[in-house]
Amino acid sequence: MTSFLEKWSAKKSDKPKAGTRSAVDAFRARVAEQKAYLTEFESDAAGFNKWRSTWFQRAPGGFGVTIGRDSIDAGHGLSYVVVETTTQVAEFLDDLAQHADQDVSFQKALEENRSRRAALLNNGKAKTKAPAAKAATRKPVTVKATQASQVPGEAAAEKPKRGRKPKA
Repeated sequence: MTSFLEKWSAKKSDKPKAGTRSAVDAFRARVAEQKAYLTEFESDAAGFNKWRSTWFQRAPGGFGVTIGRDSIDAGHGLSYVVVETTTQVAEFLDDLAQHADQDVSFQKALEENRSRRAALLNNGKAKTKAPAAKAATRKPVTVKATQASQVPGEAAAEKPKRGRKPKA
């Protein structure tokens, strides 16, 4: 135990806090994740099942590629392209990451998008917490106890379960 502490105590540090990456760094990480999905798709196109997470989808004529799932564009309204091959998808993702690194207006759009999403998330959290606070101020509800009638086991088993109505 002491050798463990001696070895690692000098490297002790605080954990990085969530959200400390810049919007550009986070975007770059998402582009890298998309490239990993693309590599996975290229290795096994038939078995690929992560379409809900990808920025690229099959489209007439090849692949449609969006710039994330957010309402941002890469300038002049460019937010979706259709390319013919997975190589072009990879090239688009590379160019998009480089664009994020070099274009100040795109970096600003990423920061604004992050702020907008954070505000929506915080508003959503505030709305879910508000009803709980209101419930605490209400008068307690009294419940009258009533005796339940005994149902024989067979009658209870015959009773249909709630669910969808059969189609006619």
